[in-house]
Amino acid sequence: MRVNAIKLKDIAKALGISISTVSRALKDHPDVKPETIKAAKELAEFLHYKPDTNALSLRNRKSKIIGYITPEISSFFFPSVLKGIEEITDKKGYSVMILQSNESCEKEVDCTETLLANNVDGLIISVTKETKLFHHFVLAKSEGVPIVFIDKVPNDYEADKISVDGEDGTFKAVEYLINKGYKRIAIGLGNPNISISKNRLSGYLRALNKYSITVNQEYIYYSNNTDEAELLTHQLLELPSPPDAIFSISDQVVAGVMIAINKKNLKIPEQIAVASFSDEPFCYMFNPPLTTVTPLGYELGKECAQLLIERIESNTTNYIPVVKKLKTELIIRKST
Repeated sequence: MRVNAIKLKDIAKALGISISTVSRALKDHPDVKPETIKAAKELAEFLHYKPDTNALSLRNRKSKIIGYITPEISSFFFPSVLKGIEEITDKKGYSVMILQSNESCEKEVDCTETLLANNVDGLIISVTKETKLFHHFVLAKSEGVPIVFIDKVPNDYEADKISVDGEDGTFKAVEYLINKGYKRIAIGLGNPNISISKNRLSGYLRALNKYSITVNQEYIYYSNNTDEAELLTHQLLELPSPPDAIFSISDQVVAGVMIAINKKNLKIPEQIAVASFSDEPFCYMFNPPLTTVTPLGYELGKECAQLLIERIESNTTNYIPVVKKLKTELIIRKST
């Protein structure tokens, strides 16, 4: 191998660590173990590694490309986010590079490194349900690449974050169900570790508490996909005292809810009511159409893209992070 061909990825491969870890080790980052720093520096010196001055030069020039990392693109929500992002980027002369993490933190790290290698000017990221370490975000920041987190945001990392007010939206929906006369209200959540599930559970509990309704733990369940939601909803409907209403937090969960209800031949809303955080046109795909809390994907996309471009064009990393929650709207349809 030619001396001038040595790259960070070669050192990373030799040591069995990520490119971002090598980059941080060579900069004496405090999050990297001392032994890793020592190994990376010794190998870099042995291989005569030199930073790629062409790459550094590119980093200092604007590419007019924004990277968007999403856990998935199969639901209706994320395409609506992308539509909002592109409305702003098209006007501002930016292009969007889209990568999918498939709810894998390891893949999210790879996506981040790929986008940085492609000299993106900024990143919009919806984190995975597995994301607990933030070294790849730190790497982006160290290279002067701003990040705006969207929808699924990391609670323990200081940065720009824009999401919907899931607690308030859930509260409004559950309060509406209570005022309609439903008292045995269940909630179908997603992964318990993500902020979305935690915030929406908080809104659910707040509504029950306001109306002095005893919390039944059997009515609170978590699922990672439609199949799990269907199975758990079926078990819920088999309880001696089944719920008379179910609120779900996403398209995937409510799909499983509706499948289970239909298999039980229950009439909606006469025998059981259903409401959900869902986006158009998903809410019209069931009979009757769903009462929904709007997830505001399009609006989130616009807000994030606008803020990110402002960060990019300000040419500074010295700013106070924005943490913003958009207020949702409850749309009443025939499922309640």
